Amino acid sequence: MKKKFAIGVMFLITYLGFLVATLPATVVFNQFEMPKDLLVSGVSGSIWHANIEQVVVDKMVLKKIQTKLSFWSLMTLAPMLPVTFGDSFLAGPEGKFDITLSQGKIEIENLSLFIKANKIAQQLTLPLPVTAQGDVEIMLSHAAIDIEDKNKCIAANGVVTWSKAGVVALAEKIKLGTLNAKIACEEGALVLVLSSKNDLGLTFSAYVSQGGRVSGNGFLKPGAKFPPALSSALPFLGRKDSQGRYRLSF
Repeated sequence: MKKKFAIGVMFLITYLGFLVATLPATVVFNQFEMPKDLLVSGVSGSIWHANIEQVVVDKMVLKKIQTKLSFWSLMTLAPMLPVTFGDSFLAGPEGKFDITLSQGKIEIENLSLFIKANKIAQQLTLPLPVTAQGDVEIMLSHAAIDIEDKNKCIAANGVVTWSKAGVVALAEKIKLGTLNAKIACEEGALVLVLSSKNDLGLTFSAYVSQGGRVSGNGFLKPGAKFPPALSSALPFLGRKDSQGRYRLSF
């Protein structure tokens, strides 16, 4: 009798496991209420291997997203999803990362993201029309977000590199070299701090607050290496202060 009962329990567990393994990803996605500025379309596959044609966040479009749920991560009660998106043949960002959900927080590791600089520039409110050139590479080794406390940034460690940086402004093409920045947390916000070692004399920090609002502030202080072609754009930044700096913010 006990043997039959054990066999019955094993059969039930196996059957339930089969149902979960074959559960369509669309069923899972439909259980969650998506933020208003997040649009997901073209979901297919199962919870173990899902495919998403497109995700739109504000004006940013991610294509060809694939996720694979790690079976062994379920044993630790911390589901882990390796995620990839985009490719070299598609317009838009390309990258990958691992995301883990545990104890009321989301952890992101091993993120690498490649995006055209102009895609970012078009999201910003700038004092004059600018077309950015070059590629931006974001490498994030680790980040932790407290989803139970208004998405508070707990920890973040990464770097941003804008290689072959350049802009086209006022019909002038200006080369900026390479710009670097560090990613960290500051008072619950995710912050990107630009390295002061640049030819522009630019110091700047950009913030993503707990509510998802993006802001930034800093100064531009033209020096000996400041690109001459940009001098004609300085009046658009307003008046410089007593230290010869132009205030920048958005």
